[in-house]
Amino acid sequence: DEALLVKGIRFNLQNEGYQVLTGTNGLEAVELAKDPEIALMILDVMMPEMDGMEALREIRLRDPRIPVIMQTAYAFDTDRRAAEAAGCSGFLTKPVIPAELKACLDRALGEKA
Repeated sequence: DEALLVKGIRFNLQNEGYQVLTGTNGLEAVELAKDPEIALMILDVMMPEMDGMEALREIRLRDPRIPVIMQTAYAFDTDRRAAEAAGCSGFLTKPVIPAELKACLDRALGEKA
């Protein structure tokens, strides 16, 4: 939901060789998840239109195969537990450190394999 953060994450992931699609809200995330080419998603807990937790639940109902990493500015254990219960594959606290993001991606994609 933060343009500068999205730009930074996109830049870092593209430098790692990933193809990156971005959205600006939870409804777009749910729509993007319908694409069979999507290999992993990163959702912010607080997004407009539909929050990240609700988007995660919608994505899980439709397609449990996609690893989903949740990120948030708030490091509350309740958010982490709720995200894990909803089926997230990883959880990051902002500001997202590129090395932590890479490690989280590797774990999430390793679970998928």
